[in-house]
Parts: sequence; structure tokens; C-alpha cells
Amino acid sequence: MRFSQEERKYLTTSRVGRLCLSCSVYSNTKKVFNTYQHPGQLPALHGIRVISTLWIIYGHTDFFTLSNIEISNKEEKAQASDEWWYFIKGNMDMAVDTFLLLSGLLVTYLFMKQMKKTGGQFTWRDYGLHVLHRYFRLTPVYAFLIMIFTCLTVYMGSGPWWALHDNWTMPSVRACQTYWWANLLYINNYVGQGCFGHGWYLAVDMQLYVSLAGVLVILYKYPKVGAVITCSLIGSGLFLSGILYHFVVNEGGGDYVGTTYQWTITRMAPYFIGMLLGYWLFRTNRKVPDTSNTRRLMLLGWIVGTACALVALVTPFRTPEANLLSQPAWRTFDRSLFSVGVAWVVYACCVGYGGIISEFLSWSGWLPLSRLTYTAYLVHPMIMQVYYMSYKGALLYSGINWLFLFISFAFLAFVCGFAASMMAEVPFLELEKILLPNRRGREAKPEPERGDVEGQQYQSLVQEAVADPQIPNYSSVST
Repeated sequence: MRFSQEERKYLTTSRVGRLCLSCSVYSNTKKVFNTYQHPGQLPALHGIRVISTLWIIYGHTDFFTLSNIEISNKEEKAQASDEWWYFIKGNMDMAVDTFLLLSGLLVTYLFMKQMKKTGGQFTWRDYGLHVLHRYFRLTPVYAFLIMIFTCLTVYMGSGPWWALHDNWTMPSVRACQTYWWANLLYINNYVGQGCFGHGWYLAVDMQLYVSLAGVLVILYKYPKVGAVITCSLIGSGLFLSGILYHFVVNEGGGDYVGTTYQWTITRMAPYFIGMLLGYWLFRTNRKVPDTSNTRRLMLLGWIVGTACALVALVTPFRTPEANLLSQPAWRTFDRSLFSVGVAWVVYACCVGYGGIISEFLSWSGWLPLSRLTYTAYLVHPMIMQVYYMSYKGALLYSGINWLFLFISFAFLAFVCGFAASMMAEVPFLELEKILLPNRRGREAKPEPERGDVEGQQYQSLVQEAVADPQIPNYSSVST
């Protein structure tokens, strides 16, 4: 069916037409798979986001195996901890800190740009819209997948492990039946932790987002004061991480994952590091002087940043006699060290000193996958649980088996994530733009199409998005 130019214009600009198009699988698919990148974007973030999501899926491939199924060669599994690839799996939680870093960076960068447009004005009404936009962008697909998990998981498989593992899936389902509201209020890292367990990250991110608007305003209007406050919050986060780990986990015998691992105060340092980076990119307009001193400093930055990341990743597994993972001092600094390394990569790529790494991370092919990372993150544990608990016997542990499982889970996560995005994410992104006003009090207008590429309208869905590392294409910002 072909539309005339006037009909096409009506569909893409009128409220009724946009409401109809918001539910079009054809149009939404073109939006998601469009690879055009506007000038002024932060394209390297797409690659970082996809790689971090794959890292989490890789780590969970092993984690859910140990939780759900019997291993036939446990001795070989125990010996695998000395292999290099096991280090990557063991540091899976660092990927979450990467997301927090990127979220702090983009929230700050976009907030500063918006403050500049409005002349530094930020009212309580603006704050309400600030929170409402965020909630409306994150929650529909999150609620949809919680509903799927709660109502349909018990019917998705069968087998001996399915019957025996009541201690895993069924309590999670019951927790969602009781505490689903905690997830939708984004307090599930403290209340009802058993429901959609990996959703704790969204709670941490939302809590930081909601509570820090005042700090962002101060950072814009009084940069030195704001920088001091932000650095103080980083120091407080580091100090509390060590203290709470010592008294809650080491001395109190508390569950690390259920306590300090998920608490906002112990995970906030990477977010604030990202805030400082976002402000600096805004302040300098992502430019550095092209001098020999700059080149030397950038080289030094690469050396220091790489060293920080490698120390955080490798040291605990190369010094087992020190048992660093149980030491409060190490738990105080490990995530922040890695975040500093990632922050340098982001900064160098943004100012033009990323070289081949920037070219790799900025590859346009990352962009469609980047838009699906949020839903892929949400759905991948469900896929793993259904597979493992439907297994008919003990699983043989080997590196090649785990590689094939990881590739399969990653593929299915993005395929199912695409389906979830079409049903409950992209349509609501457009509805949010139509129904909710922007900071200036008007309905957000769609950007005009570029040539005949309808998919570029997707940029209009996210132009005013306030960043989350798992919201599709939240780094599509222009200078």
C-alpha cells in the first residue's frame, strides 16, 4: 500500500498518525535497524553498551548453570578457575559498573545541554517531567516481562531438573506475585529481592537518577561547588563500600549479593565518575588542543587507564593467596578502578584520540544491537532458566560447550529482546513523546525525515531521552 506525499506527511506529523505508526511493526523495525548516526553523537558508547551486555550474558551462562543443573565433571569445572577466560566470567559484575558510568555520563551531558537551552532554568515542574519521562521510558517493557515471567514461566518447560529446582524458579515467581510493585517502584534492591533478581540494577540507576537532579543543577550553575559535592559523594561511596562489606558480610555473615552488592550507596561511585566525565565533555565541547603536549598527555592517559582496568580485572585472580575478593579494602576500590579505565576509553574516543579502538566501538553495526540491549538484558535470564531446568541429565563442562551456550543465549536474548521491544518498548517510546510534554511545556515534535529514510525518525524518539545504559540509542545526542 502506497501513500501520497500529503498522506505520508500527515502520518508522520499529526498526533493521530503518530499514534497509529507507534504500533506499526514494520515502521518500528525500520527504526530499530536504522544505522544512520547524526553528527555530534557519542557513537563509541554503542559498542561499549553491546559488549557490556554480552559480558553479562557470558557470566550468567556460567552462573545459572551452577544454580540450576548438575555438572558431570566437577573436578574439571573447579580447575577452570585458573584459565584466562574464567577471569572474564568472574568479573561480570564490572559490566554493570560500566552501565552506571555511562548512565551518569549521559544523564549529566544531556542535562547540561538542556540547561543551556533553557538559560539555566529548572523548576519543580521540570523536575516532575524529568522523573516522569524516565519512568515512562523504562517501565512498560519492564512490567510486561515481569508479567510474562510471573504468569508463564511455570508452563515453559518440563523435566527432572524442572521438578527438582523448586528452590530456584518457583520462589522467584512467588516473589513476583507478592512484590511486583517493588520492581515497578524501583526499590527492589531493598524490598522483594527475589522477583526478577537482575532488576536490582534498574532500581539503583533510577534511585540515583531521581535523587541527583539538585546536584546537576548545582554543577551547572556553580561548577566548582558541584565538582566538590560530586567528588565527596564518590569518596562517601568508596568509604561506605568498604565499611559495609566488612561489617555486613565479613563480620555479620550477611549475604553479599543480597546486601552490599545491590545497595545503591555501595554502587554509586562509578555513576558519579560518569557525572564528572559528562560535565567535562559538556564544558570542553568534546575538544582538546591539537598540540604535542596534548598527545603526550593522551598517551599517558591510555597507559594509566589501561593499567587501572587491568589491575581491577586480573589482580584478584592472580593473587588467590591474598583472597582479595573478601577484603574490604579491595572491595572499596576495585569497581572504581575499572570505571576509571572505561571512563578514559570513553573520553579518548569522544575527543578524537581513540584510534582504532574508537573506530571499532563506533562501528555503525553496533547501533541496532545497542537499541536492543535493555530488553536483551531483561529477558536473557528467563531464557537460561528455561533451558537449564528443562535439561534431561547432567551437563558436561568444557570451554567449547560454554562458548556454544553463550553464543546461543546471546543470539536468543537479542531475538527475544527485539520481540519484546516491538511489543512493549518502542511503541511506548513514541507514545511518551506524543502524550507527555517536554521541558518547554509543548508536545515533543518529531524530527523531519532525511531523504527517504523513514527509519531516521527513530532519532526523534530519543532526542530528549535522559540516558540509561539500557535505553535504546540514548546516546543519540547532538551538539
